[in-house]
This record gives sequence, C-alpha cells and structure tokens, in this order.
Amino acid sequence: MPAATLNNVSIRLPTHASSRVCQQIPASGTLSGRAAVRGRGVVVLKSATLGGVNRNVRARSRVVPRAQARAEPPRAVKQDAAIADMAPTQLPIEQKQILQALTTKSSDEQEDFTAGSDPNASPVSPQQLIGGTPILDLSAYSLNPNVKILAKTEYLNPSGSIKDRIAQHMIANAERTGRLRPGMTVVAATSGNTGSAIAMTCALRGYEYIVITNEKTSKEKVDSMRAYGGEVMISPSGVAPDDPLHYQNIENRLCEENPETYYGVDQYNNPFNAEAYEATLGPEIWKQTAGEVTHFIAGGSTGGTVSGTGRYLKSQNPKIRVLMADPRGSVFWDHVVNGVAAEDVKGGSWETEGVGKDSIPGCFDINVVDGMVRATDEHAFRTCREVAANDGLLIGGSSGLNLHAARVLSGQVEDGATIVTVLPDSGIKYLSKIYNDDWLSEMGVKTTALCEEGQACGDLYWKPAILDQDSAGNAALAFATAATEGSDLWPEEQLDTELAYLLELAPQLADYHKASVSGKERVHSRLQSPAELAATFLEAGAELELKQGADPVDMDGIKRAVHAVMDNSVRSSHPLFLNQLYSGIDPVALAAEWLASTLNANVHTFEVAPVLTEIEKAVLAKTARMWLAPGLSGTTPSHDGLIVPGGSLANMYSMIVARDKAEPEARNKGHSGKLVAFCSEQSHYSYRKAAMVMGLGMDNMIKVACDENGAMIAAELEKEVEAAKARGMTPFYAGTTAGSTVLGAFDDFHGAADVCQRHDMWMHVDGAWGGAAALSQAQRKFLDGFERADSFCWNPHKMLGLPLQCSIFVTRHEGSLSKANGVQADYLFQPDKNNAGADLGDRSIQCGRKADALKIWLSWKARGDDGFGALVDRAFGLAKTVEGFVREKQETDGSFVLAAHAQCANVGFWYVPPRLRPFDPKTATPTQFAEIGFVAPKLKDRMQRAGDAMIGFQPIDSMNKPNFFRLVLPNPRHLSKDNLRDMLDRMDELGKDL
Repeated sequence: MPAATLNNVSIRLPTHASSRVCQQIPASGTLSGRAAVRGRGVVVLKSATLGGVNRNVRARSRVVPRAQARAEPPRAVKQDAAIADMAPTQLPIEQKQILQALTTKSSDEQEDFTAGSDPNASPVSPQQLIGGTPILDLSAYSLNPNVKILAKTEYLNPSGSIKDRIAQHMIANAERTGRLRPGMTVVAATSGNTGSAIAMTCALRGYEYIVITNEKTSKEKVDSMRAYGGEVMISPSGVAPDDPLHYQNIENRLCEENPETYYGVDQYNNPFNAEAYEATLGPEIWKQTAGEVTHFIAGGSTGGTVSGTGRYLKSQNPKIRVLMADPRGSVFWDHVVNGVAAEDVKGGSWETEGVGKDSIPGCFDINVVDGMVRATDEHAFRTCREVAANDGLLIGGSSGLNLHAARVLSGQVEDGATIVTVLPDSGIKYLSKIYNDDWLSEMGVKTTALCEEGQACGDLYWKPAILDQDSAGNAALAFATAATEGSDLWPEEQLDTELAYLLELAPQLADYHKASVSGKERVHSRLQSPAELAATFLEAGAELELKQGADPVDMDGIKRAVHAVMDNSVRSSHPLFLNQLYSGIDPVALAAEWLASTLNANVHTFEVAPVLTEIEKAVLAKTARMWLAPGLSGTTPSHDGLIVPGGSLANMYSMIVARDKAEPEARNKGHSGKLVAFCSEQSHYSYRKAAMVMGLGMDNMIKVACDENGAMIAAELEKEVEAAKARGMTPFYAGTTAGSTVLGAFDDFHGAADVCQRHDMWMHVDGAWGGAAALSQAQRKFLDGFERADSFCWNPHKMLGLPLQCSIFVTRHEGSLSKANGVQADYLFQPDKNNAGADLGDRSIQCGRKADALKIWLSWKARGDDGFGALVDRAFGLAKTVEGFVREKQETDGSFVLAAHAQCANVGFWYVPPRLRPFDPKTATPTQFAEIGFVAPKLKDRMQRAGDAMIGFQPIDSMNKPNFFRLVLPNPRHLSKDNLRDMLDRMDELGKDL
C-alpha cells in the first residue's frame, strides 16, 4: 500500500476500498420487524402513529430483481405558476440576496448562482452551477399514497454533492475575514464529499489544499479529491474521536503547527456551514414547494444541513417538522433520543458514507430537530439499488438513507403531508461499493429491493414536546366535536344558578351606588400600585391574571371576584369624585344600561334592533332641535347624526365629513396632502389625534392662540388661515370648543363662524363638556353663535351623569355621514330587505354599535328638559360658589389662591402651605412658582391615601401657571355647598406641613 508520513505516524492508503471488512449484516432478522425505541420521551413501535391518528398503511412491495415498467418516471417538480403571483412577503429571499444580507461577499463570490435564474440565458461560471438544484418527485416510494416525498437532487452540483454549497461559503467568508490569505494552504478533514467540494473551490480560487479522510471513504471519492491537484491523506477508520490519528485531529494539528500558512476549514464547527444551507437550500425548498413542505428530513455528519435548512423552514412556518436520519452506530441518536451529553457519546461502526458521526459537531443545533429516524446500512444500500433498478438513478448511500427515512416517516404522518429530503451525492462515487455486487455480498447485503416489511423498518422518535403538541391538537379536536353535542352547551342547572346570582347581585349593586352617593365611604378604597393590587386580589381568592388553561371557578369564586372589584375600585359616584369630567350615575340611565346589555342588540340595522334604532333617531332629532331650533315645538331641522363612543370619536366624525366636503375623492384615492385644519391651543387633544389617525398629520392641525380666559381668538384664527393659504395649503376645518377641558372656556363662535364663512371652511363645536349648557335657559348664553356651526357634539355622560359612554354627534348636512363613511356592505344593508332605509349602520365607521341612545332617551323622559336644565345650573352655580370660597380664603389667610375663575363647571386654584404664604401669582418669583408647582401633586397623594376628595391638577405653561387644582363639577346632584367648603378646610389641614 502507498504510505504518507505525518509527524512520524505512518498513514496508509488502501489500494481498493473493497478490501475493508465490516461487520456482516444478516439479510434476515434485522428487517423482519421494528425495534422499540426507548428514549427520554416515548417508545415508538411499528404500530405507533404520530398524533394519535391510527391508520393502517400497507406498504406496496417493491422487491424487483430488475427495472420494471411504470406509468411515468420520477419527475422534477415544476414551479407552480401561482408562485410567481405570490406577494413579495410570501416569497423567500433569493439565494444571492440572503447571502448578501448575512455576509458581505468577496468579489469572486458575487457570481454565485441565484436561485430561480435561468442558467441557459447566458454563459455562466462554474461557481454559478452551485445550488438551484431541481426537486424530484419520489412519491412512488411513499408508504401512504396521500403523502408526498420530494427530494432535492444535490448530486447535480458541480463537484457532485451538496457540499459545494458550504465549501464556497466557508472559503469566501474566510477570505473576507482575513483568516485565509493568498499563498496559504487550505486544510480540511472530511468523510469525502466536503473534500471534493473544498478541492474544487480551491482550484477555482487558486489555493493549494490538503484534505484528510479515512479508510472508509470510497476509492472514487478519494480519486475525486485528488483530481483537482491537491494532496489527500488517508487516516485509519474507526479510531476514537480523541485519537491523534482521527482525521479531524490531523487537521487541527497541521494548522496548529503551521498557523501562518495553513487555514483549517473545520467544517464540523464552522458557523458558516449551517448558514450556507439556511441561506440557500432552505429558501429553495420553500419556493419549490410553494410553502407546502410539512416535514424536512436529512442525515447529518456535520449537522449543518438539517440545522441550517430546518432553521430557515421553521422561520417561514414554525409548524414544519424537522427530522434527522441517522445510521445505526452514529452518536446523534443517543445524543438526541437518550440525552447522552456530547462529551459522553460513544460511537459504533457503520459503512454508509457522508452521514452519521462519532462525536457531536459544533454545527449541529439540537433545538431545530423535532425527531429522528434511525436505520441500518442495509436499508440505505438496498434503497439505492431499488432506485437504480426502478428509476434509473444512481444515488449515494446517504441519499439512500434519507429516502428510506422519508419512506418510514411517510407511513406515520397525516394525509396531505409533503416530506422533503435531499439526495446529497451520486452513486457514481460508489461504483466500487454500493453498486458492486461482490462488495455488497461481503457486507452481507442483498442486491434486491427491500421487502414490504423492510420498507417500513426503522426507528422513529419524536421529542416529547412535539408529541405533546400533537396530542393537544387531537384533544382539541375531540373537545370541539363534543362541544356540538346535546341540546345545550352547559347544563340547565348552571343557567339557573347564574340567573339566581343576577337576582342576588342586583340589590348589592344598588346598595353600592347608594353608599357611594351618600358620601360616607372613602372615595378611593385604598391607594395601591399594580403589584399591590395583584397581591390583594390573590389574597381575596380572585387572581387578576387569566392563566392559560385555567379551570373554571365556581360561583363562590365569581362572587369573590365581583366583590374584589367593588372593594378595590374608585367610587366615581361619590359626591367628591371631582377628578374627571364625569361623575356618578343617573339611576334611570343605569336601568337603561342594564336593559341594553340584556337586549344585547347591535344598532347597525333596523331588522335586529328596530326599537333601539328609532330611539336613537329620536335622540338625534331632539339634539338637533336643542342645537338649531330651541323653543320651536315640533319643528326638527334637517340633520344627520349618530350616537358615538366618546367625544374624541365625535370630533373625528366632524373632520371626516368636513374632508369629504372639501375633497370628495379622498375616500377612494386618499387626500391631496394640502388640507389643513385649526383648533384652539386649549382644545381637547382629540383634534390632533384625529388628524393623526386620518392621515392629515398632526402638523396640519394648527393650534390657534387663546385669550386670557382660554378662548380661541377669532382674529388669530384668521391670521393662521391666511398664513396656511400663503403656504399653498387648503384650509378646510376649524374645531371650536364649548367648555374647554381645563379652564371651561367657550370660544367666540360668531367670530369663528365669520372666518369659516369667508374661507369656505367647515366649523365644528366640540361641546362634549360644555354643550349641555344648551339645556339651561340661564347658561345657553355661553353658546351664542354655536348654531352657525356645521356640526356639534355633546356628551350626556359628563355633565348629566349618564353611564359611560353616551356621546352624540349631529350635523346640519343631511346624508353627509353615509356619503362620507358608507361602503354598503351587502351582507348587512341589502336594498331589497324590509325597512332597508331605516338602517343607521352605514353612517358609521364601525360595524358593531352599542345601544347607548337608550340611556339618554330613558333618562330624558325621567328628568325632562327642566330636570336636565336644573342639573346644568347646579354645576355652573357650584363652580361659582367654589370661586367665592377661594377668593374669601385668599383674602383672609392666603391658604388658597385663584388660578382660573369659574367658567362652565370648572374652577382652578392653588393651595398655599403656610411656609409659602403669601403667594401672589402677579408678583411671584420663578422660585415661588416652582415651589407652588410641587404642592398639588403632594397634597393630592395625601388626599387619596386618606380616601378624601379626588381632584385633578395640571399646569398651563402658555399662561405661566404651574400645577394647580382643576376642580370640575359634573353631575353634582349629590354635592352641596357645605360639602365643598368642608373639603377645602380638610385640604388645608392635610397640607399645612407641606
């Protein structure tokens, strides 16, 4: 035998690979049945099925002594025409693009093959032949006619194997990072195919190379490695991984001894190994199967193919299952199935080349692998001979193992699955072995195809997590099926229990409300952080978290949960809940809320909510009269409108119809980008939000300066409009305010209307807070001129104390809402159904709509115009009263100082601790302003902890007002002057030491 010497160790090259002898595999006995697999997760026998689906799949006998006729040969799968029409986000990034994204290519690598390109379109370089291999339909080998088996023909790469993909990628990245430089020698340990691929890559790039393989490698592959002009070393086969003569250790030693001249590829641990497959093979499979791949199975030596390809496929569809095919004797099985640590695995012997390993390589990502299929050399080799006899294809031993593993898998997966595998190399490399009858005879392997039993023979293992997922899926299916049985989903006794609880709960809720309005309870039961609230609920036996898979609680648990909510919430019906622009509940409106929830009707079509639809129309008509024709009995002006979920949405509706008037085509083509709108600097932030949501942009909602009371100045509006026109913009909308959020200011409606009329702009009045002044003969004066607007909104849930939410939007332009918002959904608004013209839903940007009109309708009937007017008068009057109290204290002891006089039902003031008295905002220094700004937050904290009044605070920087208390008086039906005076006294007591 020829010999080479490495560090005084003689390494012999056998004259013929067939001279080696391995343990003989009996032709019978080993294939007669399916061995049990005992792993960490499951024992799988031949009769076992995945996911609990029992299916007896009878394998077709494929024992053939010679090629047999068949209806059609295996064919390359054509790319479906539908792939070309897939959206860009559905298609994988092409091979070249992915490589560019992952790494910056060298100039030579820029000529890589691009998946999907036509190699016949123009002359190509050898490097462009790499990748883009056809995918072959081998479904004839499936044990289940309803499961496809497809295989990538990787033997069509230029050096004859799948390893061309990694060789070029690893060498190119070594060049780019400077680890491989001109003049260096490339050294690679290999079981065969990587050696040939490295040799070819070095020939293309001008490097000398040394490849080290072992005695198991076929003569054809050794000759191939040598054919490119480099050196080939042959190490002993079957030595331990830590033996100096192991081919990987030889690579390491050569590079350690020649660090400046040798570059070690280290393919088993090189991160660019798996990356190459992730960047090329995975995307090709995804595209060629049009995303229909359900399982990917491939053997491993470095582990790069299954790790990189599987990682990409799972990134496209996490449900794809990735399996590794492994020959008996390889250590991957023990590592994955039995949990043997990488450092403790012990390999056996096997003859199939290019697959299996005696140690765990760094490239292998165990987290990508969902399962394993283990088979023998005989399975692999006889499958190779079967494919040659049946289909005229000479495939290598690892290809035979992969196809056999795919066939085993096909008998255990659901109908409709698409299994993809790879054919890593060609049988041309194994003519002296797999396709040599004498050699097979020495191995004890028959030359015929596997029998029916043998075709399904192999050890199949699924990780426990995968089995759990499939078991859960089957359990869910059984659960869903059971849910359709019987006359009722839950027993009648349970319904009776729950209805009885409603009867029990109703008086408790009424008592809770009565206790709240009495003023005897704390406003805030207890000030708690989110974490403290979670602990409180847990202690009460009503955990806040909704855990996955949690069992239902019994009725006692429901009762505990309800009481935990009541006991730990803010009592917004308390007379001293003065924090927001809502407070308390009108009991009659609450009854309407309960009624609406009981009816559970959607007010989008008349046919499902006939009464509620007509009630909403009645409320809109009443509002239109209140706005446009007060005091004219029976006369309803032309109008359009909706009950909407909040004043913010009402303001946006006004902008939508205004935009439709200014640019009717915007609903189809989008707006021109020239539209600009205006609101006061003290207006509600919902104006700017609406501009954002509608695509106008917040920069195109211009804030207009206000006077000292917080009312928009009409002359400033005129200036801003003129300035916008000068910029080439189109002013289309002005949003005015009736009762601003902080100061309660009313804009100059006549002045704003004059500006809008001159410039053909839509005028809207946001009366969410102060619009209720229209109900009072005494307070309506603040709304003078609002009847000139194009639209108006108000929120009865604020000043009038109706349950949240109840907001009303009206416009004088009949039909404008349907014109701006309607899309005429034909499953709802059929023109030929009964009472089609009575529907309200096409006016709305929503589909589902609550019956909020019922609350104001029933309450209005109970209170009448005078009752609501009296409530508004009380709110406005009490604000004036508080202003008087503050002025009195300001003059007597300086404990309170007026920050903003009473407007609408708002009044602003500072509390001044003794150490900061006297405080005069007209002469205060910056230091005094800074000091006073800290008082309100600290005092509010003390009030909350004491369970006393809740009052909001805020600064107005534009008016040089640091934090001050903003007292608002919504729905003050249970609030008296004495309550308010006493509250100010308690604030003084709580804050004296601040």
